[in-house]
Amino acid sequence: MRTVYKWWAALLLVAIFVQIGLAGYGAFFVAGKVEDKGDFVTHKQFEDGWGLHMGFGYLVVLGALVLLVLALIARPGRPLVLLTLGLAVLGIVQVLLAWFGSSVAAIGALHPINAVLIAGLTGLLVHRTWNART
Repeated sequence: MRTVYKWWAALLLVAIFVQIGLAGYGAFFVAGKVEDKGDFVTHKQFEDGWGLHMGFGYLVVLGALVLLVLALIARPGRPLVLLTLGLAVLGIVQVLLAWFGSSVAAIGALHPINAVLIAGLTGLLVHRTWNART
């Protein structure tokens, strides 16, 4: 089960980098629409650009929750379980920041900062998981 946990953590890190790329795609897609069409973006254009990021984000958070379940089953040691728990909490916070950030821009500003924390923590988790003594 530890092997599954280890590989799932690595897959989650790849998914996080894909998610970051999808955020860049959304930003530049919308920026291109403003440049091409005028000074506004329709709701449909916004969703066309950011839809993949939004949808895939839920899968990434679900992947972090699955990783927590795998950690509880695989029992890789208290430090790794606590790191995985922290990752799951940051994932839930990420969703909340996105939801509330659409209404309050100051909250939304925390969304990319939390994303950096998620990527860093996942990288640390993968490093420790792959370098753990068996």
